[in-house]
This record gives sequence, C-alpha cells and structure tokens, in this order.
Amino acid sequence: MSKICAFLYCVFTLICITSCDDRLNLEKGTVSEEATKMSPKIGELISKARQGDVEAYDALAECYRDGAGVVQNDFNMLTMYLLSCRMSDRNIEDVIKSLDDNNPLRLLIEVLDCARIEQAPQELVAKLRNASPADALIYGAIYTIDCENDTLGALQLFKEAVEKGSDMACILQIFLYERLGYKDKMEQTLHAYAYRFPVLYVKLGELSLQREGEDALEQAAKYFNLADNYGMLTARGARELSDVYRMLEKTGRMKCDRQEMDRLEALAKKMNGN
Repeated sequence: MSKICAFLYCVFTLICITSCDDRLNLEKGTVSEEATKMSPKIGELISKARQGDVEAYDALAECYRDGAGVVQNDFNMLTMYLLSCRMSDRNIEDVIKSLDDNNPLRLLIEVLDCARIEQAPQELVAKLRNASPADALIYGAIYTIDCENDTLGALQLFKEAVEKGSDMACILQIFLYERLGYKDKMEQTLHAYAYRFPVLYVKLGELSLQREGEDALEQAAKYFNLADNYGMLTARGARELSDVYRMLEKTGRMKCDRQEMDRLEALAKKMNGN
C-alpha cells in the first residue's frame, strides 16, 4: 500500500481566526455558510485541532467518515488523518487499513496499489464498483492514462466521477491539471472545490503569495485563515501565515497578536515532529 499512500500524500501536500487588530479584518465576510452552521461539538473539536490536538484531528476524521455533524467527505477524513499522523507515531497506511473493508477510500487505494494499473485485482475492482461507482471511475481514468495514453479521455472520466459525487476525483483532477501544466484550469478548480475541501485554501494562499500587488498578502492571509477555520491548516500553511503577518506588520498594515503568532509557530513545530 506504500506506493498509493505516498501518491495520496503528495496530492495532499500539493494542495499541501485571526487575532489581529481591527485595521485588518481578514475574517469578515469570508467564512463559509457551512462553517457558521457547525454544531458546538464540531466547533469545539476544531478549536482543539487549531492547537495541534491529535485526538481532535482523529475525532474530526471520524466525523467526516460517518457524516456526524458534518457532510460525509472522504478527502476531509483523509486530511484530518494525515494531519494527525504528522504529529504522532502512526503511519497513514495503518490508518487506512483500519477502515471498514467496504470503505470506498480503502477499496480505491487497494485497487490502485499495484506496480501497474492493469495488474489491479479485478475482484477488488468489482467490489469498488459495487461500493462506489463514482470512485470506480477513477480506476478507469488512471487506466486510460497509463495504458491508453489518453489524457483527454482520462479528464472526461474524472469529470464524470466528480459529477457522480467522488471526493477523491475532485482532488485527483486538480493534481492532473497541475501535472499537465494547466495552471489556469487548476486554479479555477481549486476555487470551485475549496468550500468542500477546506485544505485547498492552503494551496490558494500559496498561489496568492506568488503574485505581486498590495493585496496579495491580505488575500493569502484570508485563504490561510479559511483553512484554519476548519482545523486544516498545514505545517507549511501555519509557517507562511505567520510570515505574512510579520510582513504586514512591517509595512504598517496590521499589528499582530503575540499569542496568535505563538500558536501558529507551535502548530508548525508539532506537525514537523519538533
């Protein structure tokens, strides 16, 4: 399972509440409607996750797995488990193996975990098709790329998988756009899906930092904060958000809260195993 887990981790890393004063209100008007409707239980877990609490990440992963208090979402489940594994001794492979035998994500990974896609056990492919026809289209898309060298055909299959409700197809679609060099299409897709998969806001924040202009830093901070609102700020995102705050303070556009800066720095260190 190591090959496909490494692949999914690369996908995750690709896409890898401000406390500052009123002169820069980054949060106002940016929190999604879903975030404002979260139950107190989910809100409490997110607050703990923002401090780097491993148990909170695991609990949120289970909520996304089961659709308990949040919309059921395989990629958000995977995101939370990956963040948890970054701060513990666990291996993401072991976490995936612990999922139910009929869990679509586990089945998809088992189907794709082979040296060549055409070697995928057909009994597993059939089981995936039965459990999640939408996710089974991902197998077809990757087969189309690897065995038929048909990128356009694969993109169409990913599109069909997305339309049928596959979370992982959304993410792999972004990965493929990036791999093919379709930067504009990749960014459009990031914007289209970020409200469903908040960790994508980290990638949008990183893209904002690559731009020039007075608003680039504020825009980056807004995106990083949106990921943070869901407890999905990555180690790199936490470091870059604290750097953005320092740059904004240096230019006189905001004054940072020391406690918030300490939280971001501590979160990045925890995720890096420090």
